Amino acid sequence: MDVALITVGDELLAGDTVNMNANWLAAELADRGVTVTRILSVPDDRLTIADRVAAYAEAFDAVVVTGGIGGTPDDVTMEAVAAAFGREVTVS
Repeated sequence: MDVALITVGDELLAGDTVNMNANWLAAELADRGVTVTRILSVPDDRLTIADRVAAYAEAFDAVVVTGGIGGTPDDVTMEAVAAAFGREVTVS
């Protein structure tokens, strides 16, 4: 299985936060026989996230997205991932 990891957050790109999620996830997936062939950090930008998720969904067997899922005003990740697949976020 070929997997891409996308980590979301302006703080990652600014160097304010070490991207430990990507390292941990890659190691955990590798331990389970998964090949991680791409790791990408993107800003807290809805269009960028949606574009990369959609593109990677076509190119890889799976896409794992981490970061940017709540707590601050710039968190747009869930909406962006939903948009990548033509869905809306709903609460049930």
